[in-house]
Amino acid sequence: MSLDGAGLEEVANRTARALDGVSEGYPFTDSLLVHKVCGRIFVVVNENPDDLLVTVKVDPEDADALVRQHESIGRARYFDKRHWVSVTPGPGITDSLVEDLVHDSYDTVVARLPRRERDGLDRVCDGRGSTG
Repeated sequence: MSLDGAGLEEVANRTARALDGVSEGYPFTDSLLVHKVCGRIFVVVNENPDDLLVTVKVDPEDADALVRQHESIGRARYFDKRHWVSVTPGPGITDSLVEDLVHDSYDTVVARLPRRERDGLDRVCDGRGSTG
């Protein structure tokens, strides 16, 4: 079953909050909830009821496939178009797809962290991303 806007937002937030070393806040506007790991953004949830969407980081090759396969996934506004996509409610946007996208985004960001931050994620990110 495809998610509506509130469902999309809820699944993305719930999934991001369950991951190790994640912090959240509103550094840009009061309607853009940003999830970070070790101070690096991996999910942005637009909470504006007129424009509900979730933006995630992806591998550029995965971005091309996602955009081709899903009419509700497109290149992200205000982000690097090769590495970020935005998901809006629509056909084929399911709980499991959103969960996978959030996990993949997190894994993509964590894989690029320095080894000392990856190896001790909870300890090293404390104060910059640990939910503790």
